[in-house]
This record gives sequence, C-alpha cells and structure tokens, in this order.
Amino acid sequence: MAFLEKSKSRIKDITDEELVKKILNSKNKKEQRSLQEDLYSRYIKKVFFKCVSIVKNRETAKDLAHDIMVKMFLNLSKFKGEAPFGSWISSITYNHCINFLRKEKKIRFEDIEDIKEKIADNVEETEEKELLEMKLNQLEQIFQYLSEDEKLILLMRYQDGMPIKLIATKLKIGESAVKMRLKRSRDHLAKLLKEMTNE
Repeated sequence: MAFLEKSKSRIKDITDEELVKKILNSKNKKEQRSLQEDLYSRYIKKVFFKCVSIVKNRETAKDLAHDIMVKMFLNLSKFKGEAPFGSWISSITYNHCINFLRKEKKIRFEDIEDIKEKIADNVEETEEKELLEMKLNQLEQIFQYLSEDEKLILLMRYQDGMPIKLIATKLKIGESAVKMRLKRSRDHLAKLLKEMTNE
C-alpha cells in the first residue's frame, strides 16, 4: 500500500522521546523535515491499523490516520514526556476516531465473538460477563447514547482487550478510577439495553 511506503525509520538507535526533542530543537528546516519523516514512519502503520480496528473501513482509516499524524505534528510541542510517546499518540488516535464516529453517529464493534474471547480472558467482575449476552446490533444502537468518555474506556477495554493497568497509563488516571469508570459505563450500557429491550 503506497500510503504506508514510508514505514522504514532511518533513526533506530534513539527513543521516540529523544526524536521528538530533536525535532523541536532543530533550527535546520531540512534536518527537521527529515526527523519528522522518521517519526512519521515509526507511527503511521500503528495509527492506521488502530484506526482500522475502530472504524472498520480501510479508506476511512487512511484519511483518519493522515489527520491524526498532522494533528500529532501540530501539537508536538505539547508533549510533556510524562507518559510514553506511544501512549500520547494512542490517546490522540482514540479521541480522533471516537469524535469521527460520534459525528457520523455510528460505533462499530468488532465481531461479538472476539469480544467474548477477550472478556473470557479476564472475568474479574460479573458485570463483564453480562456484556457477553448483548447482541452486536444492540450494542451499535445503544453506543450512540453513551458519552465520549464512556465510549473511549469501553473501546479500550472490550474492543482492544487492554488490561486495567494499561488503560490507567493511557488515560493518566489511577487503576481504581479506571475500574470505577468501567463499572459506571457498563451500568449505563446495561441500563440502556434494558430500556431498549422493554420498549
């Protein structure tokens, strides 16, 4: 795919954080452009495939990935290094894709069987098991009524199967806060499902 042809990074011996510093501190436009290309090549595939996993459409994901990379470069000076650079990019990617889905008024989960397998790997709470009984089309209909924060944390947990600790790192909140938000989001989802079932 031509879109991903720039996927080979020329600078492999420095961290993302060091590369970002070099870009921000460079006074030479040609050098800065070259460094930007290196950073682009490190993340374009990851961002693209993450977008595909969320929106389920390769052409749409390609457009979103391009927008996210532009947004990344425009906001590079805002990266403070408090979390890994990859986590920062992931947060931008999630937020951008969720905003897109919200505007399009659609959320598409991966196949419900995949969700079942992921949840089955971690059955800490009984509320998670209840999600297994929801039908995919019901989830899609109900998801539009959730807040952006609820969508984000549910996608991270159930679409990508992220562990609590990783979600906490990405969202920069404590693990207990993640569990609380997940519970509230699941409860809201279950309430909406019940209301839909009763109609």
